[in-house]
Amino acid sequence: MGFYDDFDVKPKRRSSGSWVASVIIAALVGSGTTLLMVPAMLKANIIKMPEATQTVSSNGKLPAQSVTVVNSDVVSAVNRVKPAVVTVVNLQKAAGFFSHGTEEAGKGSGVLIDKQGHVVTNNHVVEGASEVEIRVNEEPIKAKVLGTDEYTDLAVLQVPADKVRDIEPVEFGSSEALHTGEPAIAIGNPLGEFEQTVTVGVISAKNRKIPMQNQRGQVIYEQAVLQTDAAINPGNSGGALVNIKGQLIGINSAKIASSGIEGLGFAIPIDEAKPIIEQLMTKGKVVRPALGLAISGDVKDVPESLREGLPINHGVVVGQVVPGGPADKAGIQKGDIIAKIDNVEIKTFLDMRKHLFSKKPGDSVQVIFYRQNKEQTATVTLTELK
Repeated sequence: MGFYDDFDVKPKRRSSGSWVASVIIAALVGSGTTLLMVPAMLKANIIKMPEATQTVSSNGKLPAQSVTVVNSDVVSAVNRVKPAVVTVVNLQKAAGFFSHGTEEAGKGSGVLIDKQGHVVTNNHVVEGASEVEIRVNEEPIKAKVLGTDEYTDLAVLQVPADKVRDIEPVEFGSSEALHTGEPAIAIGNPLGEFEQTVTVGVISAKNRKIPMQNQRGQVIYEQAVLQTDAAINPGNSGGALVNIKGQLIGINSAKIASSGIEGLGFAIPIDEAKPIIEQLMTKGKVVRPALGLAISGDVKDVPESLREGLPINHGVVVGQVVPGGPADKAGIQKGDIIAKIDNVEIKTFLDMRKHLFSKKPGDSVQVIFYRQNKEQTATVTLTELK
């Protein structure tokens, strides 16, 4: 099983790897699903489709003809949100001795969130860019990258407010208030060419987990996501997932890419994204806490012969302690096994990081660890993660 990269990268920049290494977060928009989903939703009474009939006058030679104007909840939601979904272009320095300036490295999607010109997209859409621009109705607008976060794969851009003054920003909804089975509408730019493509699906599940990785292919975080069956295609990274009211409920993120698997797409829940977006807008980064140590692995991966006498079968092994850092000051050493933090059982490195990320620098945590198979306790004051 693998994940599908739907950031539309130019062919020469494509790469391959293991299923974990292929996790490049992407967006949840495709083409064609709308026509298939709407009839089923109408039949199930999930959405309404009131109709208004207009009469087209004839020229006297043909009988008058009635034209049905459709005004569904889906159409209303799409019309409200679609103008705020833009194309994001990653420009990088041209390669080659005789090349000058920049060239297009790939395209993704973005969402205008306010009148100040702030646009939310995915971190990997703008990663490595020398310049970034958005395109509105094919018009290029230079954008400034205010901040990025590789842990959640979010980024915030800003364009001159006067360039987008005629666009109504998207309205924020609540991902926490969602119910499994309710309609979900995805809007983005598949292949980087088909602007503001719409697909319709449902919320398949909430609080799924997908691994996030850094540029070196290392899994660094486990992101909670919304699962939807909305179609996904390359170029949709950073697009909008909205509810039937036309409110933003998620930033399109990824899909599973394996033969025979369809309808498994993911979006970053907007309730989790909002505090990240706010910090990127105001600070240019997300401030997170750290213990001041590095983990070499999980206890479950250590050979049993080396675990002999250890009274626990879970925990993480300390591989390095930052000299003078908070863990060092608290007496934690290389080779210690961290079993609990604040009485929360730590089974993996991702468990530890998830708990720590719920804190802030300056907070104190109680760490239960084992040294030479003996339990010890230390109080650690967290520092800022660098």
